[in-house]
Amino acid sequence: MKCSNVEIISSLKLPLYLVSVAPLVYSWLNSSFSKALVFALSMIFVLSSQFIMNIEMDRLDGSYGRQGVNCGSFLPVGPCIFQCADINKIRRISIAPLALMLITASLVLIITRMLTLLIFGFLAAIFMVAYLYQPITLYRRGIGEISTFFDFGPLLVLGTYYAFTGHFGYFLIPASIGFGLIASAVRFSHHIIEEPETSKRKRLYIPIFLVLIIASSLIVGLQFSILHIILILISIITGIMPLITRDSQRVTFSAIIYLIIFTAIA
Repeated sequence: MKCSNVEIISSLKLPLYLVSVAPLVYSWLNSSFSKALVFALSMIFVLSSQFIMNIEMDRLDGSYGRQGVNCGSFLPVGPCIFQCADINKIRRISIAPLALMLITASLVLIITRMLTLLIFGFLAAIFMVAYLYQPITLYRRGIGEISTFFDFGPLLVLGTYYAFTGHFGYFLIPASIGFGLIASAVRFSHHIIEEPETSKRKRLYIPIFLVLIIASSLIVGLQFSILHIILILISIITGIMPLITRDSQRVTFSAIIYLIIFTAIA
């Protein structure tokens, strides 16, 4: 069966890449846009890692018999499990160059002696493997948000900032926690569609999503300002989205929009 162009593009789940792009841009902004080459390498690293993770998630979901959704929309955010040969071909072709780019970026870090950044990347890879594969397989145990929090929060923000400046920006810790919480909320709503109605995670979906979103806005800074209050109000609106609709696509999009606003205010 041949996939349409819309299906091929939708299988990439492009909106989800904002979860990794936003923290990286935030760190680079705080470093006064230093080291453009390192920024480019970091962007390749995080986008390649997320792409590989996304397609592996869909592949594993399919092997576990999960149906997911047939994402026919142009910019979907839900799990997409396609059986058509085009998608599988794209996956096979894309893995090799992406893996090569990751290896090249790692070698550059070794040659330039940015070993601390390499350690951060290695830790992020460990969390990604623990999320996907046996024997740990965090996402199959209902606690995959643990790895998501670290990979898209503290490890990404603090690791890239160190790469740009050569020192740790401890003042970024609150924001890095906020990014991790939002990423966890996005991942949670993104995959809730796969859960059966009797699932405990699905029954607790509304309070967990609400807590993750609101907590991120409260932790971004110690001092309240007009912008911070606006952020809190937006987080509450985003958090109550599951009360208005059970559509995980719409809820995930609202969380991604909140991520953009959070990045701008943080």
